[in-house]
Amino acid sequence: MKNEVYLLTYSSNEEYKQTGIIKIPLESLITYCVHKYCRSEEVKLNFLHASNDKDIGLLDLSDSCIEFIDNSEIPWQVSSCAYPSVLYENTIITGLCAVSRHICKYRSSPLSPSESEEGLLGFRKGCLQAPNEVSIWTKFCEIDLLNSANHLLHKEILSEIPESLVRFENHLKKPVRIHNVYKIARDLKKENIISNNKDTVNSISDLKKVNKSSEKTRTPKVRKWKSNIKKELEVECSVKVEDLNVEHQFAEGPFFTLADLILFTLYSIVIKSLDEKVIESLLPLTYKWFSNVQRMEELKNINNIIHTINIKELSIENMELPHTEDVSLYKSDPKRLNPKKRLFTKPEDIQNALSILEEGMELGLSDSGFVKGLDWSLIPDGANPSAGHLPDERVVRKSQQLENLCLAVLAMANEGNFIVDFCSGSGHLGILIAYLLPKCTVILLENKEQSLLRARDRVHKMGLQNVYFFQCNLDFFVGKFDIGIALHACGIASDLVLDKCLKANAKFVICPCCYGSLHATDRLIYPRSAMFRKMTISQYLCIGHTADQTHKEHPLTIRGARCMAVIDSDRARLAEEFGFKVTLSRLKPLSCTPKNNLLIGVPS
Repeated sequence: MKNEVYLLTYSSNEEYKQTGIIKIPLESLITYCVHKYCRSEEVKLNFLHASNDKDIGLLDLSDSCIEFIDNSEIPWQVSSCAYPSVLYENTIITGLCAVSRHICKYRSSPLSPSESEEGLLGFRKGCLQAPNEVSIWTKFCEIDLLNSANHLLHKEILSEIPESLVRFENHLKKPVRIHNVYKIARDLKKENIISNNKDTVNSISDLKKVNKSSEKTRTPKVRKWKSNIKKELEVECSVKVEDLNVEHQFAEGPFFTLADLILFTLYSIVIKSLDEKVIESLLPLTYKWFSNVQRMEELKNINNIIHTINIKELSIENMELPHTEDVSLYKSDPKRLNPKKRLFTKPEDIQNALSILEEGMELGLSDSGFVKGLDWSLIPDGANPSAGHLPDERVVRKSQQLENLCLAVLAMANEGNFIVDFCSGSGHLGILIAYLLPKCTVILLENKEQSLLRARDRVHKMGLQNVYFFQCNLDFFVGKFDIGIALHACGIASDLVLDKCLKANAKFVICPCCYGSLHATDRLIYPRSAMFRKMTISQYLCIGHTADQTHKEHPLTIRGARCMAVIDSDRARLAEEFGFKVTLSRLKPLSCTPKNNLLIGVPS
């Protein structure tokens, strides 16, 4: 069974044999350190040689046990994704946090006293589980701080602390906000009682073993005494989180987690660049956290590895702290909620936005032209919604949705095509297509681990040999493919899928969803096409918000459907700029889903 991690190095095997040193990027160093900490013997580390990227800071790693893999031996699935990556059976896992989580699952090192009972992955094994597309915390650990560290490795003079370092300092100031924070508060309170009042604790532990003779002479009731002790240990859920006195001893609270291990490796490089005194004076809480982690006996091996890495110290000139939003890195931080920034679709705003549209901007609706449908009685359980535990009405609608997209793919696919089901979920669409097109290769790409596990189980039961699994974000997939498909990829995900297809010059079949959650990012600018650029971003988002008002038998449904078509027309015009022939049609019957637009694009 394959269980291998692939890491980048910019040194060849020959260079390593001569010097005993390899040049690696930060992602490789962090993954290497996680592997060393966990001592995951079942997971093999492979280093592969790549040409140097000038935008990446390189570090010299000295180790006598580095194993190289020849580039010709790299499986095609591995080379289709960004590094670091894991090949586990027929599943690819990529992204720094996802790969680190996988390594933790095969850990052989003992738990540290600083860890919780659940280990590095914490409560319900959820540490860094959410993908960076939706998690501020994962994005900070996997992208933001990593970019700052890389930036410092390229600088010679620094006059301002990187913003991400200040964000982490602000995070450590704020109350701990984790799922089981009230349980942790109760446990900490109990520990304080144990340390401060041993007599009371002995009374608690011996409560059920009260001596009968003393029971006769004692006047106070046992229940009253027990009740008082319970009250001491109680923490009411009505208490505000900030009043629980649960402090940030570590990055996520009172326990050492995988996030601390990743951040510690990064901060070790940052502090080497900036000097400890600078961090101690400007970022005192960060320095306290770093010193606390550094003293852990279990990190002695990691400290030794980092100690051997030479980092050029920056020249500091009039160091200043940039202004950042005073919030934690928890998505649930109430300070993130800003009612003034909420978007409301007032009738006059919608009308003004739609008035910008000129003749020829909107793409006319076409008929899909598919007459013959699928015979679901011939579809096996693993690819048939009726085999699940859905209500009958839901089965019918899900089958209709799948049928619409499946027929579009069958009409354009050729033997040997690579088909990627982006945002595949548990694989309903991709598995159906894989069954109907056995001579095509189907990739199920999904960033949620549990969804992909359910898909794997169904595929293995069906015995399909043409399906591969990629647990990663859209950004991390860099492979070639012929057809990209997405059923109800939420919000900007539909645009990210479209961009992947345009860049790969691949055909696409996309049924968008969640128009109201569209927002500009560092990768996406709205409106998307040149034809729609007369529209402002606020007008565009107003139309997107209105497009979600397509509920069944609602008076605003007609207007909502038109706004859906406007957004999808913009997407279609962008594809036309890339030389694609695009049609915009609607799923049949319309009742199968309120989000029933279908974009089909073919390179001309």
